[in-house]
Amino acid sequence: MQDLLVIPIVAAAFAWVAWTLLLPAGVRDRLRRRAGRPAPPATGCGGCTGCCGDGERRPPR
Repeated sequence: MQDLLVIPIVAAAFAWVAWTLLLPAGVRDRLRRRAGRPAPPATGCGGCTGCCGDGERRPPR
């Protein structure tokens, strides 16, 4: 009976790890678009808004 509970939990954990850590961002975005969902906006360091997040580039302190 425990196997029936453990198998889906382990499979879901593996799917989450594969989706978030192993797949490149381009592949994830392409799969989201094929599923009819928009890709998330680009954020983070080096994005179009810069490191400060306000659109202005400043040197690191």
